[in-house]
Amino acid sequence: MSLYGLKRRSHPEIMEKQIGFLINPIAGMGGSVGLKGTDGVLDLAVKLGARPVAPKRAEMALESLRARNGLTFITASGEMGEDTLKRVGISSYRVVYDPVTQTTSSSDTINLCKRFLEVGVDLILFCGGDGTARDIY
Repeated sequence: MSLYGLKRRSHPEIMEKQIGFLINPIAGMGGSVGLKGTDGVLDLAVKLGARPVAPKRAEMALESLRARNGLTFITASGEMGEDTLKRVGISSYRVVYDPVTQTTSSSDTINLCKRFLEVGVDLILFCGGDGTARDIY
């Protein structure tokens, strides 16, 4: 018994949490070739040899969450989230948004975040740069 007469539990119940998961697949590409980002200069970054880094970084972050019980990821299809969840082996996810085109944009980030709000996610986990952070905010 605790001070207030309540029973203490040695293992608190696990409550299901919904994690909004978003990747900006082009985030980080500009910096690798000396640009300040990829906003408006993606084609130049690619010509200079930039390669996507955000999906790999997202995989690294997800590795620590893969074995956790009680987490469901809410995400977008394709490279904005679902592809990486599959690669890492996370099967507890739900797709709530499909990007309009294969090359995603800030409007896709904003629209996915609107879906996160509608679904009522508990947390947004994103892999992107400062532009992505502004779009989420």
